[in-house]
Amino acid sequence: MTRFTKTALGLASSLWLFSAQMAGAQTLQPVRFGVDAYTTGSQIWVAKEKGFFEKEGIDPQITTFATGVEAIDALLIGRADMAVGLDFPIVSRIQGGKLTVLAGIFHSTPGFHKLVVSNEIKEAKDLVGKKLGIAAGTAQHLVTMKYLEENGIAEDKVEIVGFTSLLEIVASLRSGRIDAAFVWADGTQKSIDGGERYVLTDDAAAKRNSSAYIAAQTDFTEKHPELTVATLRALNEASAFITANKDEASAIIAKNTRAPRDTVRELLNYNEFALALTDYERRGFQEVADFLAKTKSQPVTFETGVNPRYLKEAAPDLVKLDN
Repeated sequence: MTRFTKTALGLASSLWLFSAQMAGAQTLQPVRFGVDAYTTGSQIWVAKEKGFFEKEGIDPQITTFATGVEAIDALLIGRADMAVGLDFPIVSRIQGGKLTVLAGIFHSTPGFHKLVVSNEIKEAKDLVGKKLGIAAGTAQHLVTMKYLEENGIAEDKVEIVGFTSLLEIVASLRSGRIDAAFVWADGTQKSIDGGERYVLTDDAAAKRNSSAYIAAQTDFTEKHPELTVATLRALNEASAFITANKDEASAIIAKNTRAPRDTVRELLNYNEFALALTDYERRGFQEVADFLAKTKSQPVTFETGVNPRYLKEAAPDLVKLDN
């Protein structure tokens, strides 16, 4: 074989490889994701960085919001195709059929939310007459209400002060504007710095099962059913990676969210990452729905808000719902 022939064959091979790579790149389909600035989007970040999305033909376009509530609201106004959020904000927004829950994406184990109180508060009953901060419409909101209920404190016996972010709650605790609030992540240490406040208990005292869900615009799932299934396959692979590689996963998440790596690593311990639709998710969903029924006229049920067909196709063994 002559040098010219070898050169020509090598050039042809390179051109073929380049063309194949370009063709592969052109087949990637965009999916817009909404996540919060901490760990609710963990599987999404990992799926992007480890190539699980690309493997499924997906171009992930990820927007970070201050809270999971904002990420879910982005679905409603068309700024995202899918988003991850805790059960309370998702269930409270699912009326009208615009959103569809695709799967549970992780379980929150007790301890994620810490109840920070001023030093004069020694037990739950001391909250009577005090100002409690809530992140309105979030899982923390429901945890607060359940904690009061578990301790026999009527809502009208305390003053509820609503906020839109963890930052506002922490600032209000430190300034004395409020006397107590459930906080989370690095907000816990920031709230108790100075010695005038301390952690009284955590969300285990609220006695509720909390889950996060991956939800999508219903219109998106109907127009792109195969892409929806492919997304769940990628997220399932990411879940397994996080479980087996928490240190590497926390580095990936911290890099993308700009949250402190140590904080992210600690938060991963409070979440069990796995896609699922089981009676556990159904019970947690119904608990939120029952709470919302006190203020909303239109009932919400697991059956009307969740569509298991996509997870059944992506990973049939992850759907275990009793009739």
